[in-house]
Parts: sequence; structure tokens; C-alpha cells
Amino acid sequence: MISAVFDSMVLLQAATSRRGPAGGCFTFVGEGHVRLFISPATLVEVRDVLHRPKVRTAFRQLTDESVQDFLDHLLDVGHMIQDVPAVYRLLQDPDDEQCLNLAIANQPCCLVSWDTDLLPLMNDDEFRQAYPGITVLTPVAFLKHVRTEVAKELGYE
Repeated sequence: MISAVFDSMVLLQAATSRRGPAGGCFTFVGEGHVRLFISPATLVEVRDVLHRPKVRTAFRQLTDESVQDFLDHLLDVGHMIQDVPAVYRLLQDPDDEQCLNLAIANQPCCLVSWDTDLLPLMNDDEFRQAYPGITVLTPVAFLKHVRTEVAKELGYE
């Protein structure tokens, strides 16, 4: 089974639409093809993002009830990790450290993000050498990866 951590933007997109790439990623979690790791910090950040007035204005379909339903579902399908060691410092964006450290704690793991501070880590030789079990992918690339792995499991490749 593929292990993953989704950053808050991916989870926001999954909460607002199951049709886009982030929603597709989240669907694979619900279907049992992906083990999604979450932490208390994940829940705090996602709850905060989904309740921001600017986000609520942009995504009118987000109501208090739909946000709570999404968070409840996230708790149901996610694998909670209570204590995540802070082993990696991301100086350019410390807010992204919690999801990166969650992925590091659960290697091998895919970190799914659109974040321009996280994606370049795949080109950082020091990072790759220190954390060979981490792959940072966009939701589109992650979908391709999961589809390939599911096809292999089903004997189609």
C-alpha cells in the first residue's frame, strides 16, 4: 500500500471538489489504496484553512456542516500519528515543516503538494540522500503513481 501525507492545500481542494486531482487523491484514500497519515497539527491547520473567511467566500459550498463532515471523514480514513518529531527545518516556509516531518516519520512516503517550497526538495541532493524514502509529488503526479501501482496489484501491468 502506498503511504502519503497531503498538505493543507491538497486537503482544501479535496474538501471543495472530488472531481479535481486532489479529490482523486483523496478518493484513493477512501478506497483503501493509499494510507494517509495525519497528525493533530494536520487537523488544526486544515480546520483553520477551511474556516478562513477568504476561503469560505471563494468556496461557497463550504459550510460549517460540510467542513465538519470532511474533518470527520479525514479522521475516519486517516492514520493518526500523535507525536511527530521535528527533524527537518524548512527555513523558507516553516509552516510546511509539520507535513514534511510527518512524511519523514512514516517513510517510505509520498508528500503530496503543489507547494513551491516542497517540490524542489526532489532536486536537493542532500535531502534525497538524507531521506531516500520521501517523494514529493504534485497531486497529478501522485494520481499517476497510484494508478500505476493499483494496476500492478490487479495484474494489469
